[in-house]
Amino acid sequence: MEPFFANKEGMMIRVWRVCACAAIALVLAVPLAAQQNPCDQEGPGCRPLTKAEIAAVKERLMALEAALPVPDPARWAVPPDVGTAYTMSFVAELEAGTPMTSQSWPAGAFTERNDVHYVYDGVKKGEAKPKDTKDPLAAAAAMQEAFGNRIDILATLLPYPYLVDNVDGKCVDVSDPDATDVEKTPTFLTWMANDGTSLTMVFGPRTCKEEETERLEKPAPTLAPVKCVTLEITGPNRAAVTELKKKIDGKAFEALLGPLTK
Repeated sequence: MEPFFANKEGMMIRVWRVCACAAIALVLAVPLAAQQNPCDQEGPGCRPLTKAEIAAVKERLMALEAALPVPDPARWAVPPDVGTAYTMSFVAELEAGTPMTSQSWPAGAFTERNDVHYVYDGVKKGEAKPKDTKDPLAAAAAMQEAFGNRIDILATLLPYPYLVDNVDGKCVDVSDPDATDVEKTPTFLTWMANDGTSLTMVFGPRTCKEEETERLEKPAPTLAPVKCVTLEITGPNRAAVTELKKKIDGKAFEALLGPLTK
């Protein structure tokens, strides 16, 4: 009988180990599953985007990038330390394997990684390499000079109309009294700052009702169309901004409006 009990004891030990491992796996699975839910920290209006929705958003953002005006490459260049994570966060996070989520608006679900952002620094040819300095004032001046010779282009896809000011119940398209070069139709708006260093363009409808632009607290079942596209350009002077304004193809931006999926 001794061998029988020995075998039985060994079997019981093996069964105990299997059960213990299963119990540990179940305990560990609870926090792991919670960690795998990409909407845990994103609020009640969040839901994961489907593969088809992700592909549609990416395609529209790539088209937005293609529509952006590009400064003269002989005079302006993207800084070497600026990559996709800065210029197109949606694409960068998708390529990194980040869970792609949406929030909810009256028109439907949409990503908050919804912009394309490029910066260009002035190209300085034939300039001697700057000397290292420990003078903080000189370093600050050099940094200020670098940013003062920069072009910044930001374009955004919106799932809601562009929000303008509401003054005594009336929609005010441009609240800056010193704005210049103002042009507008029901579906287009543009203006420049008085000093000429910034330009804003809005393709699509506008509203002064804030509730039309606010997030909802419940996930939307379908993807929202692009209701509006904004384009903001800043530069060191009016000449640089005006040069880029001439390169803007309005029809290319208007083509970005509408549903992302059929």
